[in-house]
Amino acid sequence: MRRTAITARSGAVTAAALALGLATGLTACGSGDDGTGQDAGQDTAEASPHGYVEGAEEATEPQLRLAVSDADSGTLTLVDLLTGDTVQTGDAAELHGADNRFLFPTGEDTTVTDSGVWTVDHGDHFHYYRSEPGTVGEVPAEEPGHVMSADTRVAFFDDASGDVKVYPRADMADGVLEPVTEFSAGAHHGVAVPFADQVVSTIGPEKDSAEFPDTLAVFDETGEKSDLAGDATCTDIHGAATVRDAVLFACADGVLTVTGKGAPDTLTSTLIPYPRDAGGRAWSLAAGRDLVGVPFEDSGLGLLDPETGTWTVAPTDAPVTTAAVSPDDGSVLALDEDGTGYAVDPDTGQVLA
Repeated sequence: MRRTAITARSGAVTAAALALGLATGLTACGSGDDGTGQDAGQDTAEASPHGYVEGAEEATEPQLRLAVSDADSGTLTLVDLLTGDTVQTGDAAELHGADNRFLFPTGEDTTVTDSGVWTVDHGDHFHYYRSEPGTVGEVPAEEPGHVMSADTRVAFFDDASGDVKVYPRADMADGVLEPVTEFSAGAHHGVAVPFADQVVSTIGPEKDSAEFPDTLAVFDETGEKSDLAGDATCTDIHGAATVRDAVLFACADGVLTVTGKGAPDTLTSTLIPYPRDAGGRAWSLAAGRDLVGVPFEDSGLGLLDPETGTWTVAPTDAPVTTAAVSPDDGSVLALDEDGTGYAVDPDTGQVLA
Protein backbone atom coordinates (compact mmCIF):
# COMPACT_ATOMS: atom_id res chain seq x y z
CA MET A 1 0.00 0.00 0.00
CA ARG A 2 1.59 3.30 -1.07
CA ARG A 3 0.73 6.46 0.81
CA THR A 4 1.58 10.13 0.50
CA ALA A 5 3.17 11.84 3.49
CA ILE A 6 1.88 15.36 4.03
CA THR A 7 4.07 17.68 6.05
CA ALA A 8 2.37 20.48 7.96
CA ARG A 9 2.79 22.42 11.16
CA SER A 10 -0.43 21.14 12.67
CA GLY A 11 -3.26 18.76 11.89
CA ALA A 12 -5.69 21.64 11.90
CA VAL A 13 -3.86 23.16 8.95
CA THR A 14 -3.84 20.07 6.77
CA ALA A 15 -7.39 19.00 7.60
CA ALA A 16 -8.98 22.20 6.34
CA ALA A 17 -6.63 22.36 3.40
CA LEU A 18 -7.52 18.90 2.15
CA ALA A 19 -11.25 19.44 2.37
CA LEU A 20 -11.17 22.69 0.48
CA GLY A 21 -8.70 21.48 -2.10
CA LEU A 22 -11.52 19.42 -3.54
CA ALA A 23 -14.39 21.67 -2.57
CA THR A 24 -13.18 24.92 -4.04
CA GLY A 25 -13.20 25.40 -7.77
CA LEU A 26 -12.44 21.90 -9.08
CA THR A 27 -15.65 21.24 -10.91
CA ALA A 28 -19.34 22.00 -10.73
CA CYS A 29 -21.56 20.69 -7.96
CA GLY A 30 -24.77 18.76 -8.45
CA SER A 31 -27.06 21.63 -9.48
CA GLY A 32 -25.18 22.15 -12.72
CA ASP A 33 -24.19 25.70 -11.90
CA ASP A 34 -22.27 27.49 -9.16
CA GLY A 35 -25.23 27.23 -6.85
CA THR A 36 -26.29 30.85 -7.18
CA GLY A 37 -29.33 30.05 -9.28
CA GLN A 38 -27.89 32.05 -12.17
CA ASP A 39 -26.90 30.39 -15.43
CA ALA A 40 -23.47 31.83 -16.11
CA GLY A 41 -24.07 31.28 -19.80
CA GLN A 42 -27.05 33.60 -19.78
CA ASP A 43 -26.18 36.85 -21.53
CA THR A 44 -26.43 39.91 -19.30
CA ALA A 45 -27.02 41.97 -22.41
CA GLU A 46 -27.68 41.10 -26.04
CA ALA A 47 -24.10 41.97 -26.97
CA SER A 48 -22.55 39.90 -24.18
CA PRO A 49 -20.74 36.75 -25.31
CA HIS A 50 -21.77 33.27 -24.25
CA GLY A 51 -20.68 32.60 -20.67
CA TYR A 52 -20.22 36.25 -19.74
CA VAL A 53 -20.32 37.00 -15.99
CA GLU A 54 -20.02 40.62 -14.95
CA GLY A 55 -17.05 41.29 -12.71
CA ALA A 56 -15.37 37.94 -13.38
CA GLU A 57 -12.66 36.79 -15.76
CA GLU A 58 -13.34 33.59 -17.69
CA ALA A 59 -10.45 31.11 -17.84
CA THR A 60 -9.68 28.11 -20.04
CA GLU A 61 -9.02 25.70 -17.14
CA PRO A 62 -10.35 25.08 -13.60
CA GLN A 63 -9.27 27.81 -11.20
CA LEU A 64 -7.99 26.21 -8.00
CA ARG A 65 -7.59 28.04 -4.71
CA LEU A 66 -6.69 26.26 -1.51
CA ALA A 67 -7.99 27.52 1.83
CA VAL A 68 -5.73 26.70 4.77
CA SER A 69 -7.20 27.13 8.25
CA ASP A 70 -4.62 27.23 11.06
CA ALA A 71 -6.27 26.81 14.45
CA ASP A 72 -3.01 27.58 16.27
CA SER A 73 -2.61 31.07 14.84
CA GLY A 74 -6.30 31.70 14.11
CA THR A 75 -5.70 32.56 10.46
CA LEU A 76 -7.27 31.58 7.16
CA THR A 77 -5.00 31.75 4.12
CA LEU A 78 -6.18 31.48 0.51
CA VAL A 79 -3.55 30.23 -1.95
CA ASP A 80 -3.79 30.18 -5.75
CA LEU A 81 -2.68 26.66 -6.68
CA LEU A 82 -1.98 27.63 -10.30
CA THR A 83 0.52 30.34 -9.37
CA GLY A 84 1.49 29.45 -5.81
CA ASP A 85 0.66 33.00 -4.70
CA THR A 86 -1.14 33.82 -1.48
CA VAL A 87 -4.18 35.82 -2.55
CA GLN A 88 -5.76 36.52 0.83
CA THR A 89 -5.06 36.13 4.55
CA GLY A 90 -7.55 36.81 7.31
CA ASP A 91 -8.53 35.96 10.88
CA ALA A 92 -10.54 32.81 11.54
CA ALA A 93 -10.84 30.83 14.75
CA GLU A 94 -12.27 27.85 12.85
CA LEU A 95 -13.52 26.95 9.40
CA HIS A 96 -17.08 25.73 9.82
CA GLY A 97 -17.93 25.03 6.19
CA ALA A 98 -17.21 25.59 2.51
CA ASP A 99 -18.71 24.90 -0.89
CA ASN A 100 -17.48 25.24 -4.47
CA ARG A 101 -17.15 29.01 -4.07
CA PHE A 102 -17.73 30.31 -0.56
CA LEU A 103 -15.87 29.76 2.72
CA PHE A 104 -17.46 30.10 6.16
CA PRO A 105 -14.79 30.82 8.81
CA THR A 106 -15.88 31.73 12.32
CA GLY A 107 -14.74 34.01 15.09
CA GLU A 108 -17.33 35.77 17.22
CA ASP A 109 -19.67 35.42 14.23
CA THR A 110 -19.51 33.48 10.97
CA THR A 111 -17.92 35.33 8.06
CA VAL A 112 -18.97 34.61 4.48
CA THR A 113 -15.87 34.77 2.28
CA ASP A 114 -15.95 34.63 -1.52
CA SER A 115 -12.95 32.56 -2.70
CA GLY A 116 -13.18 34.25 -6.11
CA VAL A 117 -13.12 31.01 -8.12
CA TRP A 118 -15.90 28.74 -9.34
CA THR A 119 -16.95 26.42 -12.14
CA VAL A 120 -20.24 26.28 -14.04
CA ASP A 121 -21.45 23.08 -15.71
CA HIS A 122 -23.37 23.60 -18.97
CA GLY A 123 -23.88 19.90 -19.57
CA ASP A 124 -21.67 19.44 -22.63
CA HIS A 125 -18.99 21.92 -21.47
CA PHE A 126 -17.76 23.90 -18.49
CA HIS A 127 -17.05 27.55 -17.79
CA TYR A 128 -14.28 28.49 -15.34
CA TYR A 129 -14.23 31.85 -13.57
CA ARG A 130 -11.94 33.86 -11.35
CA SER A 131 -12.35 37.17 -9.57
CA GLU A 132 -10.90 38.95 -6.59
CA PRO A 133 -11.61 37.20 -3.28
CA GLY A 134 -13.41 39.19 -0.66
CA THR A 135 -15.67 39.26 2.36
CA VAL A 136 -19.41 39.21 1.71
CA GLY A 137 -20.44 39.88 5.30
CA GLU A 138 -21.09 38.28 8.67
CA VAL A 139 -23.87 36.10 10.03
CA PRO A 140 -24.30 36.93 13.75
CA ALA A 141 -24.61 34.12 16.31
CA GLU A 142 -24.19 33.61 20.04
CA GLU A 143 -22.18 30.46 19.37
CA PRO A 144 -21.54 29.83 15.65
CA GLY A 145 -22.08 26.22 14.69
CA HIS A 146 -22.16 24.16 11.53
CA VAL A 147 -22.74 25.75 8.12
CA MET A 148 -24.24 23.61 5.36
CA SER A 149 -24.39 24.68 1.72
CA ALA A 150 -26.62 22.80 -0.68
CA ASP A 151 -28.17 23.61 -4.03
CA THR A 152 -29.03 27.32 -3.97
CA ARG A 153 -29.10 27.95 -0.22
CA VAL A 154 -26.83 27.96 2.83
CA ALA A 155 -27.99 27.18 6.39
CA PHE A 156 -26.24 28.56 9.50
CA PHE A 157 -26.78 26.94 12.91
CA ASP A 158 -26.35 28.76 16.25
CA ASP A 159 -25.57 26.19 18.95
CA ALA A 160 -26.34 28.50 21.86
CA SER A 161 -29.87 29.40 20.77
CA GLY A 162 -30.71 26.72 18.22
CA ASP A 163 -31.59 29.44 15.73
CA VAL A 164 -31.26 28.55 12.06
CA LYS A 165 -30.85 31.13 9.32
CA VAL A 166 -31.01 30.24 5.64
CA TYR A 167 -29.54 32.48 2.93
CA PRO A 168 -29.72 32.32 -0.90
CA ARG A 169 -26.33 31.73 -2.54
CA ALA A 170 -27.33 34.00 -5.43
CA ASP A 171 -27.55 36.90 -2.97
CA MET A 172 -24.11 36.02 -1.58
CA ALA A 173 -22.67 36.26 -5.09
CA ASP A 174 -24.15 39.77 -5.27
CA GLY A 175 -22.70 40.74 -1.88
CA VAL A 176 -26.04 40.58 -0.05
CA LEU A 177 -26.77 38.70 3.20
CA GLU A 178 -30.47 38.60 4.01
CA PRO A 179 -32.04 35.41 5.44
CA VAL A 180 -35.07 34.01 3.63
CA THR A 181 -35.95 31.38 6.24
CA GLU A 182 -35.54 31.51 10.03
CA PHE A 183 -36.61 29.10 12.78
CA SER A 184 -35.41 27.66 16.09
CA ALA A 185 -34.53 24.01 16.64
CA GLY A 186 -33.66 24.39 20.33
CA ALA A 187 -30.23 24.98 21.85
CA HIS A 188 -27.76 22.14 21.13
CA HIS A 189 -24.78 21.28 18.95
CA GLY A 190 -26.83 20.71 15.83
CA VAL A 191 -26.92 21.07 12.07
CA ALA A 192 -29.49 22.17 9.48
CA VAL A 193 -29.29 21.16 5.83
CA PRO A 194 -31.20 22.75 2.91
CA PHE A 195 -32.88 20.13 0.73
CA ALA A 196 -35.12 20.99 -2.22
CA ASP A 197 -37.36 23.79 -0.89
CA GLN A 198 -37.16 22.57 2.72
CA VAL A 199 -34.58 22.32 5.51
CA VAL A 200 -33.81 19.15 7.47
CA SER A 201 -32.58 20.00 10.96
CA THR A 202 -31.60 18.28 14.18
CA ILE A 203 -33.84 19.03 17.15
CA GLY A 204 -32.47 19.90 20.58
CA PRO A 205 -32.63 17.16 23.25
CA GLU A 206 -35.43 17.71 25.76
CA LYS A 207 -33.34 17.09 28.90
CA ASP A 208 -29.77 18.23 28.23
CA SER A 209 -28.68 20.57 25.45
CA ALA A 210 -25.09 19.32 25.88
CA GLU A 211 -26.08 15.90 24.56
CA PHE A 212 -25.93 15.01 20.88
CA PRO A 213 -29.36 15.12 19.22
CA ASP A 214 -31.32 11.99 18.30
CA THR A 215 -34.17 13.58 16.35
CA LEU A 216 -34.62 15.25 12.97
CA ALA A 217 -37.46 17.38 11.63
CA VAL A 218 -38.35 19.17 8.41
CA PHE A 219 -38.97 22.91 8.13
CA ASP A 220 -40.54 24.62 5.14
CA GLU A 221 -39.64 28.05 3.76
CA THR A 222 -41.81 29.77 6.36
CA GLY A 223 -40.18 27.88 9.25
CA GLU A 224 -43.18 25.59 9.85
CA LYS A 225 -42.15 22.22 11.27
CA SER A 226 -43.20 18.73 10.15
CA ASP A 227 -42.02 15.18 10.81
CA LEU A 228 -39.97 12.85 8.67
CA ALA A 229 -41.48 9.59 7.44
CA GLY A 230 -39.62 6.29 7.85
CA ASP A 231 -36.85 5.66 10.38
CA ALA A 232 -37.30 8.20 13.13
CA THR A 233 -34.30 7.48 15.35
CA CYS A 234 -30.73 8.51 14.63
CA THR A 235 -28.83 8.23 17.91
CA ASP A 236 -26.09 10.79 18.64
CA ILE A 237 -26.25 12.72 15.38
CA HIS A 238 -23.02 14.41 14.38
CA GLY A 239 -21.95 14.89 10.78
CA ALA A 240 -24.02 15.71 7.70
CA ALA A 241 -23.65 15.94 3.94
CA THR A 242 -25.72 16.23 0.77
CA VAL A 243 -25.65 14.41 -2.54
CA ARG A 244 -27.87 15.04 -5.54
CA ASP A 245 -30.95 13.25 -4.25
CA ALA A 246 -30.44 12.90 -0.51
CA VAL A 247 -29.32 14.43 2.76
CA LEU A 248 -27.23 12.21 5.02
CA PHE A 249 -26.54 12.26 8.77
CA ALA A 250 -23.94 10.28 10.73
CA CYS A 251 -25.48 8.39 13.66
CA ALA A 252 -24.14 6.02 16.32
CA ASP A 253 -25.32 2.94 14.41
CA GLY A 254 -25.13 4.01 10.79
CA VAL A 255 -25.83 6.73 8.25
CA LEU A 256 -29.38 8.06 7.96
CA THR A 257 -30.44 9.06 4.44
CA VAL A 258 -33.29 11.48 3.81
CA THR A 259 -34.90 11.53 0.37
CA GLY A 260 -38.01 12.87 -1.31
CA LYS A 261 -38.82 9.60 -3.06
CA GLY A 262 -41.78 8.67 -0.85
CA ALA A 263 -45.22 10.26 -0.79
CA PRO A 264 -45.62 13.66 -2.44
CA ASP A 265 -44.35 16.57 -0.32
CA THR A 266 -42.97 14.09 2.23
CA LEU A 267 -39.34 13.41 3.10
CA THR A 268 -38.50 9.84 4.09
CA SER A 269 -35.53 8.67 6.16
CA THR A 270 -33.76 5.30 6.07
CA LEU A 271 -30.91 4.09 8.30
CA ILE A 272 -28.03 2.34 6.52
CA PRO A 273 -26.03 0.38 9.15
CA TYR A 274 -22.26 0.67 9.19
CA PRO A 275 -20.45 -2.26 7.54
CA ARG A 276 -19.12 -5.08 9.73
CA ASP A 277 -15.51 -4.08 9.05
CA ALA A 278 -16.08 -0.44 10.03
CA GLY A 279 -13.54 0.91 12.49
CA GLY A 280 -16.13 2.47 14.77
CA ARG A 281 -18.79 5.05 13.99
CA ALA A 282 -18.46 8.19 11.86
CA TRP A 283 -18.50 11.75 13.23
CA SER A 284 -18.31 13.52 9.86
CA LEU A 285 -19.30 12.90 6.24
CA ALA A 286 -17.84 14.07 2.92
CA ALA A 287 -20.01 14.00 -0.19
CA GLY A 288 -19.46 14.25 -3.90
CA ARG A 289 -22.22 13.97 -6.47
CA ASP A 290 -23.59 10.54 -5.51
CA LEU A 291 -20.77 9.10 -3.37
CA VAL A 292 -20.18 9.71 0.34
CA GLY A 293 -16.90 9.39 2.22
CA VAL A 294 -17.38 8.15 5.79
CA PRO A 295 -14.31 8.39 8.08
CA PHE A 296 -14.54 5.82 10.89
CA GLU A 297 -13.40 6.96 14.34
CA ASP A 298 -10.79 4.22 14.90
CA SER A 299 -9.48 3.65 11.37
CA GLY A 300 -10.58 3.24 7.78
CA LEU A 301 -12.58 5.27 5.29
CA GLY A 302 -15.98 4.01 4.23
CA LEU A 303 -17.35 4.79 0.77
CA LEU A 304 -21.14 4.69 0.72
CA ASP A 305 -23.51 4.61 -2.24
CA PRO A 306 -26.69 6.01 -0.64
CA GLU A 307 -28.86 4.84 -3.55
CA THR A 308 -28.03 1.16 -3.08
CA GLY A 309 -26.84 1.22 0.52
CA THR A 310 -23.62 -0.57 -0.43
CA TRP A 311 -20.26 0.01 1.29
CA THR A 312 -16.62 -0.18 0.31
CA VAL A 313 -13.96 0.28 3.00
CA ALA A 314 -10.46 1.62 2.40
CA PRO A 315 -7.90 0.73 5.09
CA THR A 316 -5.90 3.46 6.83
CA ASP A 317 -3.09 3.27 9.38
CA ALA A 318 -4.69 5.79 11.74
CA PRO A 319 -8.07 7.50 12.22
CA VAL A 320 -9.02 9.75 9.32
CA THR A 321 -9.44 13.38 10.36
CA THR A 322 -10.54 14.73 6.97
CA ALA A 323 -11.91 13.23 3.77
CA ALA A 324 -12.99 14.79 0.49
CA VAL A 325 -14.84 13.48 -2.56
CA SER A 326 -14.62 15.46 -5.80
CA PRO A 327 -17.94 16.78 -7.17
CA ASP A 328 -17.81 14.27 -10.06
CA ASP A 329 -17.10 11.33 -7.68
CA GLY A 330 -13.89 10.66 -9.62
CA SER A 331 -11.42 11.36 -6.81
CA VAL A 332 -11.35 10.54 -3.10
CA LEU A 333 -8.71 11.92 -0.74
CA ALA A 334 -8.23 11.37 2.99
CA LEU A 335 -5.87 12.57 5.68
CA ASP A 336 -5.23 10.69 8.91
CA GLU A 337 -4.26 12.06 12.30
CA ASP A 338 -0.57 11.22 11.70
CA GLY A 339 -0.48 13.52 8.66
CA THR A 340 -0.55 10.70 6.09
CA GLY A 341 -2.58 11.34 2.96
CA TYR A 342 -4.45 8.72 0.94
CA ALA A 343 -5.72 8.73 -2.63
CA VAL A 344 -8.50 6.15 -2.84
CA ASP A 345 -10.11 4.50 -5.85
CA PRO A 346 -13.80 5.50 -5.55
CA ASP A 347 -14.99 2.27 -7.18
CA THR A 348 -12.91 -0.34 -5.36
CA GLY A 349 -11.70 1.38 -2.20
CA GLN A 350 -8.12 0.52 -3.12
CA VAL A 351 -5.52 2.93 -1.77
CA LEU A 352 -3.74 4.26 -4.86
CA ALA A 353 -1.16 6.51 -3.19
